[in-house]
Amino acid sequence: MRILIWITLVSSLTACYALHNPNGAIQPVQYKNGADNTIFTTCSGAVEDWSNCSSKARNSCPNGYDVIERAESPVGGKRELTFKCK
Repeated sequence: MRILIWITLVSSLTACYALHNPNGAIQPVQYKNGADNTIFTTCSGAVEDWSNCSSKARNSCPNGYDVIERAESPVGGKRELTFKCK
């Protein structure tokens, strides 16, 4: 009985984790606020991690960038980075 509960729990958590980035695709950057050039990106799911967010910011900002907000969900692997080019 314990094994069945354990398998159900692990399967549920895995499904929730996959929903954050269901296609496994790398997510693009997007302007959050065009007036002040604030840019937002995610690096969620199993395919991406924080280094992907940093790489996207470096590619978007050849002269460097300042991090405005960095958020991570403790469950599910959801990571979001808001930044502004220098």
